[in-house]
Amino acid sequence: MRHKITAFLLSALVFPGLGQLYNQERRKGMILVLAANGLLGLVFLTLLILVSREYTLVFYPRPPTMEMVQMLLLDTLRHPLFWLPCGLLLALWGYAAVDAARRAGPPAQE
Repeated sequence: MRHKITAFLLSALVFPGLGQLYNQERRKGMILVLAANGLLGLVFLTLLILVSREYTLVFYPRPPTMEMVQMLLLDTLRHPLFWLPCGLLLALWGYAAVDAARRAGPPAQE
């Protein structure tokens, strides 16, 4: 049983695809790691684009202050375009964790 728990925790708490790599499913593990990295990059890129767009449209001539940054981040987190890659990343993360636990074999007998 420990084998399933280890595979699940690697994919759920560390990074998607690590549980598959632990289960010796190299191809699936690498695909999940690369997909998660791509989606994580897309999340950060979307965040930067939305923050810079909002700053340019609303606050541009003024230098950024802490209150302005907080407002920009809150507006960005409310934007539906930001949640699309976040939702895909969370779905991939959940799939990787469940798949790693489901495909893990029994622990090695000594």
